Amino acid sequence: MEYFRIEQERGISSYPQISSPLLPAVDEPNKRVFSRSSSKQSRENYIVLPFIEMPKGSDFIFIISKELKKLFSAYQEGGQYLPFFTTDIEGKGLPYYVFYPLVLHCLFEETEFKIDGSVNKLVLNAEKIENNKIFQVGGIKRRPYLIVDLEILELMLYNGEYPFVYTPVLISSQKEV
Repeated sequence: MEYFRIEQERGISSYPQISSPLLPAVDEPNKRVFSRSSSKQSRENYIVLPFIEMPKGSDFIFIISKELKKLFSAYQEGGQYLPFFTTDIEGKGLPYYVFYPLVLHCLFEETEFKIDGSVNKLVLNAEKIENNKIFQVGGIKRRPYLIVDLEILELMLYNGEYPFVYTPVLISSQKEV
């Protein structure tokens, strides 16, 4: 059982800078969301990121590519995907999805937090993860932790779903007392 945290690649500046959209509620799955990119680059110079973490108020939301949505929805039940379209400077549409992942409260007691509430050492409880392949860790306030298993990570890499950063996470198989 191997799991990885995936994060947006932050060292790339040539991707659509998506402005904060007005998002529909989760119970409005057929409502489409639009936003205009603030980037002044032409479409040919864009790198379409498969995975974007976007601040929304005191929280974060995930915006994923059409290709990543196909992969995630094929392997994990429980997430919600809302169509999201942004336009480049030329007014051409870039399809994305706002992704509301399954949230699992699976922190193990050995997880360590810093004084500011961010995670110093993440340890997940294998019993609470069960057979889930893609999920957000519940109970973390500072930044979202989107976790994928090894199979999903390998498929993302094989299918060219990059650039993104991945970090292995610790899994405890011990039972919590």
